[in-house]
Amino acid sequence: MAGIFAPAKKQRLGSGGGSPPPAKQGGTMLRLAVASMFPKATSRPGGGRQPYATKQAFGAGAQGAVSRRAIATMDRTARRVPEVLVRITGRQHGSGHVLANFAYISRLGHGTDKQLALYTSDEEVLRDGRAMQELAQDWQEWEMGDDARRKGATSLSMILSMPSGTDPERLKAAALDFAREEFANRSWVASLHIDRDHPHVHLTFARRDHDGRRFHPTRDDLFRYRQRFAQKLRDRGIEANATPAKARGVDPKHEPIAARKVRANGQVPRLDTNRLARAQRFANATTADPVRAILTEQQAVVRDAYLQSIAELSATPSVVNQTVAKSLQRFVEVLPDPEPNSIQAAHTLRVLRALDTRLGGLEAEASDAPADPIAAAIARSSAMRDRIEARRLRDQTDAVRSPEPVDPERQKEETRTPITRHDPATAPTDIDEVMRQVQERERARMARERERDRSPGRGGPTR
Repeated sequence: MAGIFAPAKKQRLGSGGGSPPPAKQGGTMLRLAVASMFPKATSRPGGGRQPYATKQAFGAGAQGAVSRRAIATMDRTARRVPEVLVRITGRQHGSGHVLANFAYISRLGHGTDKQLALYTSDEEVLRDGRAMQELAQDWQEWEMGDDARRKGATSLSMILSMPSGTDPERLKAAALDFAREEFANRSWVASLHIDRDHPHVHLTFARRDHDGRRFHPTRDDLFRYRQRFAQKLRDRGIEANATPAKARGVDPKHEPIAARKVRANGQVPRLDTNRLARAQRFANATTADPVRAILTEQQAVVRDAYLQSIAELSATPSVVNQTVAKSLQRFVEVLPDPEPNSIQAAHTLRVLRALDTRLGGLEAEASDAPADPIAAAIARSSAMRDRIEARRLRDQTDAVRSPEPVDPERQKEETRTPITRHDPATAPTDIDEVMRQVQERERARMARERERDRSPGRGGPTR
């Protein structure tokens, strides 16, 4: 399904003269759904020819037939195989910045017990800071060349990750093999990190290749990296998939990392404020957010593309194809309803307000706690944890409730007035995650209070 299993394209205005091209209908890019699935022609006997409706939906050629690779991709998507993550994390300018990146990904200076191996494109393993410094200087000199000024970034860094439970050694082998093939004409370094719940490999490569050409990966490049990295993992026995979010029936969330970090610190980013204002605007007007209609239309195109594939696979005599068709049918039946970001922000607000109310009640109960602020914070966290665990034990036999449909009147009221009681539809896992963040912020605040020098003669300006 080419449009479904192809990366999203940025629509750019043409720079030439003449009339602009006609506006594309909604979902046109999605209808490219099975280009990789339906190759142009096949001379093999028994290669089935797809019907006209399928070609219209998927944008395949006149002689296109379902390929084994396409069927395997649909099967992995229907079984919700873990998706690989390949993301550009930064650019380094100059040898000092490059060396700092080497030191970070290799944990240089954290002690011999915590330092990590730094693998290079020359099949070397660096553990010495002097060798890393020389390599960073080499990259900088090659980037400068004969120019008096630097043309841009010296190197680019990226991360290749898989969910928790993935074998780290096989992940490292797949990442190194991927780097050897994809960046064969440029210098690179890589290091495996297992300090978090998900193993990941940091990969930094020189922006200028051995032929002197500079480049920065595009969206198509990143999608190709995901596909190749997923294939390297599958070659080593790790189930991995590389599909866009729209192919899984999920609305892609294009959120800047800064907004996520602000939210993790317990603050409300401007992005969420704008979304809440949008939700309240439509709630006051008693109208639905038009984004919902757009998302529904896009998902309808994806759903139709899957239904076309199900019909074609079911019509083949192959037992494997029929099994994949049944799996796809179950996948389509449970596709989540699309929800605008403004509605999701309102739901998050309900959760946070409910937690604030509970925190206020616990602070009132702990008014007789010790005068020590650290002990008071620990007492509040312990009391809250006890209550959450009690609620978990009480509800562990109940089925997880699905979110209630959004009522415009209820949404209008919730975005206007604070919530004074805990929302029973809130999943316990959401509360646990927010509580963990609250406790971490409390500890960080107490640590800052202890380290802060409150003496009057600190040498700063007087008020």
